[in-house]
Amino acid sequence: MHILLIWLKKWFFRWSFIDIPVFGVGVGLIIYYINSLEGENASSVFIESIVPNIGTELLGVWLSVRIIESVLRVRQKRSRLRAQLIDNMNYLITLTRSIAPHFEQQTIDHLSSELLWFEEMKDYRISGISEQTINLINEVTKFYAQAATEATKINPLREDINDLFLLNPQMLDNRLMKELHDIYRRQNYTRIIVERIESRIKRYKERIDNVEQSVHSYGEKEIIQKIEGYSETLKVYIAITLDAEAAVTEARSAVLNREYNF
Repeated sequence: MHILLIWLKKWFFRWSFIDIPVFGVGVGLIIYYINSLEGENASSVFIESIVPNIGTELLGVWLSVRIIESVLRVRQKRSRLRAQLIDNMNYLITLTRSIAPHFEQQTIDHLSSELLWFEEMKDYRISGISEQTINLINEVTKFYAQAATEATKINPLREDINDLFLLNPQMLDNRLMKELHDIYRRQNYTRIIVERIESRIKRYKERIDNVEQSVHSYGEKEIIQKIEGYSETLKVYIAITLDAEAAVTEARSAVLNREYNF
């Protein structure tokens, strides 16, 4: 009953000013035509030929307008939902790009909450979209959920590394370790940083191969292991984000393709 009242309210404000006059005039003319058939004179012949045609035309026009309006309204709704879906996917890219290099938990949580909202609204916004495109959109949410999960591993690793540097400040007397420390701390470009970290670790290992075992610092060996684990996690995160952005590009292209989806 409540749904019916809502529908009647929408109809009254949207169509009543056309429906009532047109439908009323059309029905009235048809009734007038039926009543006029009782007499066999010129006026009745005129009424028989003109009045029913006018009534039929009015009703035909009314029906055509309603059908066309319904089709246009559905298309407009789907276009709006398509635009919202694309905006959501673009926002996921923006959020993921803002996570690195600081990996703040607040930003990661924001991505996770956006994914939940995206999932909740997805079924509503995929109206009229093909099954293949829906699968592409599901791939998008899968990759971004993986990115959020992987991003949560970064900060604990960084905290362990920072603690080791603080507990063993003498490590920074080593020129190679100082370079590694500076690059590790300068995380402005995540993809480049991984390559630079691995390059400095390689140089450090080449150096210590020629040094007696007794000279090795326990702190240096431990922090090298920690930073290696850190760079491996970063590589996984980077690979996931690249796949995620590629998935968005493919899904976005499919959603924009009206002929394919609608």
